[in-house]
Amino acid sequence: MNNMSIYHNRQVASTILFVLMLFCWFGCSTDEDDAVPAYKIDLVEANTDHDGNVSVIRFDNGKTYTVDQTIAAETADTTYRCMCTYMINANQKISVYGLTHIFSANPRQRADFKAVAFDPVNLTSCWKSGGYLNLHIGLLTTDVGSHRFGFCEDSVVNRSGCQMLYLTLMHGRPEEDAESYTKEIFMSIPLRQYTCDSVCIRVQTYEGWKQVVR
Repeated sequence: MNNMSIYHNRQVASTILFVLMLFCWFGCSTDEDDAVPAYKIDLVEANTDHDGNVSVIRFDNGKTYTVDQTIAAETADTTYRCMCTYMINANQKISVYGLTHIFSANPRQRADFKAVAFDPVNLTSCWKSGGYLNLHIGLLTTDVGSHRFGFCEDSVVNRSGCQMLYLTLMHGRPEEDAESYTKEIFMSIPLRQYTCDSVCIRVQTYEGWKQVVR
């Protein structure tokens, strides 16, 4: 898993790690067989083999599917956190139509960061699944310059036998980037290294600090 704690937004939001292009043909028939397939989109883990091709897709519910298509990634023998566009066919095979790499980095102590910034974002949703705390945020941008992101581990507190992990989203906005339109971004924080019962994350928004417990 990528352990970078500061990441460039233009890579997070818009870089396609690997995409399969589809060439679809639609006839004039109105039969049900000619209906547009019901594609689904989910957060997944994409595992690559020693040749650098995606070999296995693992969903957050624990189900895994072998990929029989050639999908080239940047690094061999690694795991990427991705947004996956797919369809499961009648033979329980997965057809992958697109994989977009999303930012996923282990939390680090604040002293480990070379720069600390908490510029605001819009927090749309936050949920736990598949061993991750997932964030859906809205970033006001014009795609000028590079935004930086990271996850700061503030503390792990044991109260009445329950452990609470406290995190803060770090965000550094480049001075040259104007707040023109909202770009939707998904992020995932790995939690498997913790034994906590709950997670509390703080996010600086345009309405002030928001604190979410999951």
